[in-house]
Amino acid sequence: MQIMETIVKYCDKNDIKLIESGWLLYCHILGVIGIIWSFFLESEMFYKYYLAFLIWHCLTGLGITGGAHRLWAHKSYKASWPIRVFLMFMNSNCFQGSIWHWSRDHRLHHKFSDTPLDPHNSQLGLFFSHCGWLLKKKSKELVDEGMKLDLSDLKSDSVVMFQKRHYYKMAFLWAFIIPTLTGLIISDKWFFSLLFLGFGKYIFTLNATWCVNSICHFYGSRKWNPRIEPRDNIFVSLITLGEGWHNWHHEYPRDWRASKNEWWMINPTCSFIQMCEYIGLVNTKRAKLEEKVKYDY
Repeated sequence: MQIMETIVKYCDKNDIKLIESGWLLYCHILGVIGIIWSFFLESEMFYKYYLAFLIWHCLTGLGITGGAHRLWAHKSYKASWPIRVFLMFMNSNCFQGSIWHWSRDHRLHHKFSDTPLDPHNSQLGLFFSHCGWLLKKKSKELVDEGMKLDLSDLKSDSVVMFQKRHYYKMAFLWAFIIPTLTGLIISDKWFFSLLFLGFGKYIFTLNATWCVNSICHFYGSRKWNPRIEPRDNIFVSLITLGEGWHNWHHEYPRDWRASKNEWWMINPTCSFIQMCEYIGLVNTKRAKLEEKVKYDY
């Protein structure tokens, strides 16, 4: 009991969010156990589970890349109701906060990039920009700036608001329960399926997303604007479905492609949006390609 009181006092003194920190630590421990356990499976089962892992990672990733990021945070293209609902469910799978909260923080990031009012300010170090910003309470100034943002477009979107109202129920269902049930198609190892396809997939996708905030602000090229911190990083693009072309993205934030249209630039999210547009479910015609837009949200 005394140890717990000491921990609570330390967290209060250093503005550390105890519940969020404990939850992320708990998830990482279970996820790592699941990933290690996978290497002891029979070869056929190993490949089936990793195929399921890859499919879930890609679907989950689209909820961030094509959904919360390019569609809702940046309003870089228009999507029909079926696509918005699909991306909302996949975003719930990510368990990275609701579309509303994710988009709000991301708009702050672009408005005040790499300054004290950037939620994951890279000037405070690699760890802070990767995940440390989620462990500490936001400053009053940062909270106030978030309150000033115009989020009327999100408020008027029924899909966004539905998820916001039911977020935790949907997140637990899509992030852990449904992936575990799909694992039972492969074998009857329900606990392994939970650890591997639930927690293992969760921490992998989570850290992949975090790499955009951290690695892409420290390592890579700055071809499009050498005066800003964000960098293009092909490794991050590979694990995030094309989100690693970060120097381009910060130079042209309204571009739905989030990269220049070069054949070697890995960008599955761009291909997904193009495919949806081809069958009439998405409209990118309004997109401001290669246009510099100052953020004044």
